[in-house]
Amino acid sequence: MKVAKFFELAKANGIEECQLTISKSKTTGFSIFHSELEGFQISDDISIKACGVVNGKLGSSSTQKDGKGCFEFLVEGILKSAKISEKEGEASIFPGSKKYHKKNVFNPELGNTPIEDKIKTALSLEKEILAYDSRISEVTAIQYEEKETVSEIYNSHGLKLKDKGNYFIMYAGAAAKDGDKVKENYEISYGTSLSTYNKDEFIKNLCDGVLAKFGADACNSGKYPTVLKNSVFASLANYFIHSTIAEEVQRGSSFLAGKLGTKIASTKITISEKPLLPNIFFSYFDDEGVAKENKDIVKNGVLKTYLYNTETAKVDGVESTGNGAYAGGRLATSYSNIYIKGGKATFDEMISGVKEGVYITEIQGLGTGMNPRSGDFSCQAQGFMIEDGKVTKPLTLITLSGNLFKMLNEVSGFDNNEKLTLSSIICSDILVKQMSIGGK
Repeated sequence: MKVAKFFELAKANGIEECQLTISKSKTTGFSIFHSELEGFQISDDISIKACGVVNGKLGSSSTQKDGKGCFEFLVEGILKSAKISEKEGEASIFPGSKKYHKKNVFNPELGNTPIEDKIKTALSLEKEILAYDSRISEVTAIQYEEKETVSEIYNSHGLKLKDKGNYFIMYAGAAAKDGDKVKENYEISYGTSLSTYNKDEFIKNLCDGVLAKFGADACNSGKYPTVLKNSVFASLANYFIHSTIAEEVQRGSSFLAGKLGTKIASTKITISEKPLLPNIFFSYFDDEGVAKENKDIVKNGVLKTYLYNTETAKVDGVESTGNGAYAGGRLATSYSNIYIKGGKATFDEMISGVKEGVYITEIQGLGTGMNPRSGDFSCQAQGFMIEDGKVTKPLTLITLSGNLFKMLNEVSGFDNNEKLTLSSIICSDILVKQMSIGGK
């Protein structure tokens, strides 16, 4: 694609500054159901987004077609959207950062492994899950997907950026039956190399997880020392991180407004954004072309920064933190590779002093059960009792409720079980002094 033609056309139509972003992806995927190959898919997609400044106003447009007339369509879209924009002021296109921390995270081995080998792996996985225990009655799904992505940014100031990556996701679900009781569970593995997929560990986590649910009941309602599994803690932490977005703060919809530089959590809490970690969420520039940097958001309980794009940074008189993201034709803010510092203790060591507590392994309904303004939340949960420092009977039909502020201020510790979740948050299991559990 000869991008120079876009900039020539934009200039000829009175667009003062502009940017072109080209995103390409190739996806290969399939599913296995009852030993049969289903839903085999190979697709190539392209997305082209453009933005530009016309008479001090920012306009934008996008297309998923790169053929004849593509650039004319994008320029026309910029002109139209800038004309109806309600935002006054002096919009601008970011010219570029002084330094970028580029890394090669693309793994050619992943794509070079024959798809036939991946299908064989999935078929054998189904057989081994069924053979794990006589109570495993069905493998409800096995799905595999791998994706290659390329992102390029060009602007009228001469900036040229390119980022390339790839990853795989392996998913399996299983159902188990004991008498008239049926339970289900799932497991996911993902990464940039198939070597990170440990089949035996994958099967054990899936099958032990579903079998452990038999005999589950609700506990008595009350306040308990509570352990949150890393995936559960990541779901809750995601709402906290979202509240550090400067746009939310500036419009008064964040409970962290006015908290910059103050202690908002336990000194055990350090939360960083590390977009430069070489994993599936690595990125070294944001959607505006601003260089990304690793940075602390919360350091030893103190809120160190909000997350800015160039627009919100101007409001507060600071520099962008490299979190700009275009969404639905508007400039928004995003984050990736959030790292919450864990501990040194094992899980068993962390819970050894808990006489009676609760271990939460799953939650549902957090989307409707979270108040983003106050940090109050309530959601359905499953897990286990902790008795005399040991995980014991399974729990179901319980409710976990609390407040994000209070929870982060009552952290007793973390274990060393750090895990990268699909929400791009890396964290460990966490022990909270006391949380409200609704049960019997």
